Amino acid sequence: MIIIFLKKFKNTFLTPKYSLENLNKFYKSNNFLLRIISYFFWFIPSNSQFRYWTNAEKHDHGYEKFIEMNDRSERILKTILEYSNTNDRILDICCNVGRVLNALAHKGYNNLYGFDINPVAIENFEKQFKYKGKNKVNISVDYAERYLFNQKDDGFDVTYSLGASLELIPSHFDLVYHISRITKKYHICLINENGHAYPRFWRYEFKKFFSSTKSVTIMKNRTLFILKK
Repeated sequence: MIIIFLKKFKNTFLTPKYSLENLNKFYKSNNFLLRIISYFFWFIPSNSQFRYWTNAEKHDHGYEKFIEMNDRSERILKTILEYSNTNDRILDICCNVGRVLNALAHKGYNNLYGFDINPVAIENFEKQFKYKGKNKVNISVDYAERYLFNQKDDGFDVTYSLGASLELIPSHFDLVYHISRITKKYHICLINENGHAYPRFWRYEFKKFFSSTKSVTIMKNRTLFILKK
């Protein structure tokens, strides 16, 4: 546990925040030496997650693994239904192929947005989920740092994320601040508080930017957070 504590301390308190312009330069760099340096020096952004998830189909996380609803996606869907209404403007952060957005559309939600860094997942959204009606889902290819940065304040009534997503975004980006900034009512997320590439003191950051926090442990290493703006 001491290793996890140190990682969380480093990612929460010791990592400098970079501008979107500079992050973009690091992420899209093909400089092998820079990759090596960023591996050993935490204050330099790494593009390993950017490269992995942009090419997720070549690895073990292709979109086909995220088509079917499972216990975790059903749980976050149930929570979204509880804390929103069908006219709310809702954003799925790192939606992959969009299974939760599809489920919300079937429930009558008509103002849905989502994005993911994996272009193949986005391309297959309409192929995988065919439903009748006018409830169009606005889904696009983008990475989290750029998409969130470019949204206006209070642009979405409810935002949500199903892990692992937030835990894979480098701590060089002021993630929780931007989620709070674009969220008008609630942010709902299901995360591994101690796991994945960038563990941090999530509860500390959530309390810093949201007026109230509610959490429920739903399995050994997953916590559901309902954060009120």
